[in-house]
Amino acid sequence: MADDYVDEDHDIKKLIRLETQLNKYVTFKQTSNFMWRSLKRHTKTYYDKFDFKPFFEMIEGQKMDLNFKGYETVEDLLGYCYHVASTVGLMLTPILAYEKQESLKDFSISLGYAMQITNILRDIGQDAKNGRIYLPKKLMNEANYTYSSLSSGIINDEFIYLFETLAKLAETNFDHALKDTILFPKDARIPLSLAILLYKEIINVVRENGYDVFNKRAIVSELRKKEIINNYIKTL
Repeated sequence: MADDYVDEDHDIKKLIRLETQLNKYVTFKQTSNFMWRSLKRHTKTYYDKFDFKPFFEMIEGQKMDLNFKGYETVEDLLGYCYHVASTVGLMLTPILAYEKQESLKDFSISLGYAMQITNILRDIGQDAKNGRIYLPKKLMNEANYTYSSLSSGIINDEFIYLFETLAKLAETNFDHALKDTILFPKDARIPLSLAILLYKEIINVVRENGYDVFNKRAIVSELRKKEIINNYIKTL
């Protein structure tokens, strides 16, 4: 809902209202909103130890998108990725694997980094058309890839260097997260592992498309998905 309020509605008032509801829920443990009732049902046995910080950080991340100004460095970009994506994992791990939640913080952060960077790489062209450039300015300068080249959709060695620098960062974080899926119960481990493998494959599809993120949408085919799933199942 927080994401939709920003991406679809561009409405800060709805986002603030959601934040107010969250504050009331955390403070008084009561709410008429179905989301918080559901959360309460699933966390009631350990409510007093439940960490609501990621929920507030997610909302802060959505505010960053509403007040978008771009990012200077890779570290700045990772801060954004943490707020809009890593927080999702931090919300879910206490429910999926309560006993291991402390050990799984790195998993959540790494997977959030990886998935959000992958989104950014996949959507470079569309985001640029919308006036939203998530590529770090310092990295663009290092690659000697200009804003003019970006707006023109130029794919050259400079662009490939820029893309691969972020792609390898995403892949490293995917691998870190995949390694830690063993900490989850099996019923959660399998879908999480497959989600990681399938999402990671988007980067390879971009490569196969000649790095054309300006005219082609990188989509993992159904055939490729089946191959990835079958290969994973063979390892179980």
